[in-house]
Amino acid sequence: MINFIEYNNVGQINSGAAISIDTTAVAYTVAAGKKGVSFQNLGTKAVWYGGSNVAPASNIGNKLFPNATLAYKGVKSTFKVYFICGAGDTSTIGVVTHD
Repeated sequence: MINFIEYNNVGQINSGAAISIDTTAVAYTVAAGKKGVSFQNLGTKAVWYGGSNVAPASNIGNKLFPNATLAYKGVKSTFKVYFICGAGDTSTIGVVTHD
């Protein structure tokens, strides 16, 4: 499946370091000057994402299933998203930013 993300005046695309996710919430903040960011679940377990209160056990947040992608464009300098796995799970999130 090919996903097309429309970005007006996009410059360089940069691959970032992957993020290891477990049962402790990990915050990701987009670096200043970036126009967007995309994430891909590279692991074999679902990862939940959302605000600082994301909680799989309480069904707070959204699931990012294995191999699924998530993209945000036009992000502000205050953009932050949190990732966490359910009890006993771990995964890895790939990150690509867009200038």
